[in-house]
Amino acid sequence: MQARAAQDLGPLVLPAPTRRELVAAMVSAPDDPWWEARVLHAKLHPAKDRGV
Repeated sequence: MQARAAQDLGPLVLPAPTRRELVAAMVSAPDDPWWEARVLHAKLHPAKDRGV
């Protein structure tokens, strides 16, 4: 986070998981290292609240 601020990059924005990705994750673990962060962020900030 500090390295991004030092370079004026702003916050890291991860895409919300699609319904297809969520269903596939029930069968096997996704190959995405940011998966847990994406799921948590999508739960905390649903699309209807983000103006999407």
